[in-house]
Amino acid sequence: MATKTRKQPVDFSQKIISAYMDYVLTEKKQPASVYAFAKLAGLTEKEFYTCFTSFADIDNAIWDQAAEQTLSTLTGSKEFETYTTREKILGFFYTLQEALNANRSFFIYSLKTHQPMYRNLRNFKKRIEDFSKQVIQQGLAEKELEERKFISDRYHDGVWVNTLFILNFWAKDDSMGFEKTDAAIEKSVNLMLELMGKSALDSVLDFGKFLFQNATKRN
Repeated sequence: MATKTRKQPVDFSQKIISAYMDYVLTEKKQPASVYAFAKLAGLTEKEFYTCFTSFADIDNAIWDQAAEQTLSTLTGSKEFETYTTREKILGFFYTLQEALNANRSFFIYSLKTHQPMYRNLRNFKKRIEDFSKQVIQQGLAEKELEERKFISDRYHDGVWVNTLFILNFWAKDDSMGFEKTDAAIEKSVNLMLELMGKSALDSVLDFGKFLFQNATKRN
């Protein structure tokens, strides 16, 4: 007896994403309901819910795609594995900016709508955390970054905080070609990595420890 084959569900996600982005940028607000939006997009509610659970879920997916595209472009480069920690993190932020510029109006709308909690960035945040943990671990192993008890395990938090700073700076940047954002990326990453590296404070503390230990031995 022949068995009935189950059809694979059609993926409507990109159609929904495109229709959603067009709607919020035109109307400056979210649709009144899934039903109204699905009807406008030429879909049924059932087709919508095969892909997303809510409008917030669409937001999260769009940000997630931007991060995925950024990391795919960056790590797909043949030169990536030869980069220093600084070059990898700088490369990430520059590549992310290019990805966001492609749909700048939507991302600015999203940032303004969902501040201050950024709940729509949960998958975006996880991708950045996973990437930064890997890069930082390599930086520690290669002595580019300084191992600090209880602190170096949280270095990836600094990358996320820096991401939020750059996003907010970029959203307000009105310079030609967003050149001010380029400068903000370079300066903020340099400062962040100086704090993670062997800093002047470490040298002072190390020297102070040396003096104290030798003074104790003489006494």
